[in-house]
Order: sequence, then C-alpha cells, then structure tokens
Amino acid sequence: MRLEAGAGAPAFTAETVRGDTISLESFVGRFVLLMFFRYASCPMCNLRLHDFARNHADLRRRGLDVVAFFHSPARSIRAHAGRKEYPFHLVADPRMNVYRAWGVETSWPRFLSSMVRPGFYVDWVRAMRHGYWGGMAVQMASMPADFLIGPDQRILRAHYGRDIGDHLPVREIESLLRPAGGSDLPQDLDERP
Repeated sequence: MRLEAGAGAPAFTAETVRGDTISLESFVGRFVLLMFFRYASCPMCNLRLHDFARNHADLRRRGLDVVAFFHSPARSIRAHAGRKEYPFHLVADPRMNVYRAWGVETSWPRFLSSMVRPGFYVDWVRAMRHGYWGGMAVQMASMPADFLIGPDQRILRAHYGRDIGDHLPVREIESLLRPAGGSDLPQDLDERP
C-alpha cells in the first residue's frame, strides 16, 4: 500500500553498515530523507548516490538527515556503495521489512520499460564512467522510492519511482525544506553523519 503526504511515517529501527543503530525516532525535530534503492551493485542506484552526495552538504546545512536503504546484505553494500564513504547512513534491509512497511514496490513492467525511457542509456554510460558496472540481484524489478519526513514525523513527500532511475529531484527536496516565508532554515551545528 502506498503512503501519502500528510500520513504519519511508519516507525523503523535498523542497523547501518557501520554498525550503528538508528530509528525513525532518531530524527524527531529534523527533516529526514529516506531513499530506498534497489540492490547494492545497481548502476543507476550508485549513480544517484554519487550525484546526491554532491548536494548533501548544502542539504545538511538546511537541516536534512539522510538514510539510504538497500535490499542487499551489509557486506554487499560495503563492497559497492560503501566504498565511497558517503556522509549519510547506508542501511541493509535484505529481508525487505522496512521496504514493505513503506510500500516500496516491485514491478517487472516498469523495470522493462526503464530500458526505453529517454536518457536511460545516457545515465547507464555515466554510471559506467564513474565505475558503477553493475551486477545481478534476485529482486531485479524493485523500484526506487524516496520519502521526505518532516520534524513532526509526518510524510511531506512520498515519491514512488516510475522506473529504476526515477528519484525525488534535489530541487524539489530543497523547496520542501524552505519554511513558508521562503528563507532557508537556520544552520544546524549537529555533527551526526
């Protein structure tokens, strides 16, 4: 079942690939973006992480924490996405418990239609240029999803990917972090990763 903006965010507790325990409650009073990826060696997923990391410092200053979930085991995440030492949490959910709670979908038709979307092969080549060659996984047809959660633990934006490369645009995340008056949020000095 898909979640919608305005709904309370489903609780979770998970272990990061660094061995830290986090939960949704860890982020009360802050914005948090939950990014659900496919498998750890997915080229499009790793390209998104690479591109997103370039904007992370600015988003962090605006009060955003980030958690990236993969349905791969922790060792696989460390071998692929974890090699880059991203400045946000990477979480393994191989049993897909959190994926199910958040309504993250699997779709073979959307997986196959991903191959014909405009720009797919351009992104694929970009991924390979950055060293993301890819691999195979049991859940090849899982789709990405992104959820921006407000400081009150309510969903501000739920984005279910239409194809394997479809994520919530960074510009939209930035606009949702702005208060009603349009000014930026005050900088946060909290140094949590």
